Amino acid sequence: MSPNEIFTTLAVSEGLPRDALVAAGERRDEMVPLFLDQIERLRNADADTSSEADISAFLFVYYLLGEWRDARAYRPLAALLRQDPDFLELLLGDTITEGTKRVIAGVFDGDLQPILDAIEDPAADQFVRCEMIDALVIIARQHPETRPDVEDYFERFHASEFEKPEILWGCWAFAIADLGLAHLEPQVREAFEKEWISPEDADFDFFQQELRKSVEGVQSPWFHRSRESWLIDSAVDELARWHCFSEEFLKARAKERASGTALPQFFSDSFERETPNIGRNDPCPCGSGRKYKKCCLQ
Repeated sequence: MSPNEIFTTLAVSEGLPRDALVAAGERRDEMVPLFLDQIERLRNADADTSSEADISAFLFVYYLLGEWRDARAYRPLAALLRQDPDFLELLLGDTITEGTKRVIAGVFDGDLQPILDAIEDPAADQFVRCEMIDALVIIARQHPETRPDVEDYFERFHASEFEKPEILWGCWAFAIADLGLAHLEPQVREAFEKEWISPEDADFDFFQQELRKSVEGVQSPWFHRSRESWLIDSAVDELARWHCFSEEFLKARAKERASGTALPQFFSDSFERETPNIGRNDPCPCGSGRKYKKCCLQ
């Protein structure tokens, strides 16, 4: 397949375009400029003006760039992720919280500033902002030379005057726990006491428990289980686990089309999970004491 044929297949595929994803990897040097052009088009468009092809292909492009770890994509993606939250939902759906931290950490070019700018942007999607904090944790582990700057930022975060929703405070606290930054425990205590972190998200005792695990064992097992903090090694392997690309889902979709009734939105229930089928507001089965939607569902 030519690069243009690969892109077209990614945009129109019914199911997982495995062959096109593999072919893209084989022609990576030619595909990256096409993908960067696509990102630029999306940055200058919205739901009404962007092409159907750009929207349909972007999920696959996102994971491919995360796998390839091409630093040329870092700044364009960081800028795109600060676009209108509704447009991002159209482009990525649940992938905003399933993959963003891993993609951004994978394409990181050595400069933290684009991530910090996204974290501090009040117009950016709050889940994207939280993902960027988690990306800092991954980067600090993958690139030890950045850790002093990441730690310095987390120390300054508490007193910084930009707008911080509850979810952002919570991500900051558990990033501190995972990196074992015990000297910042008093700042986190204050955030819990002033309820800048929602009591529904977690409590200070749970934070302390995870902090101690990190201090003693290098990292928080809960953080890495619930946040999926490893880099993307294979877009094909990652996407093949999604329910929406399974034979079962595709057969049901074809049956629904034949009967004239619509299936739920494509990204709904797309991901394979190891947790039980429980409600978003039920206690999380991991035992954290948090609600499922605020814990392992993220």
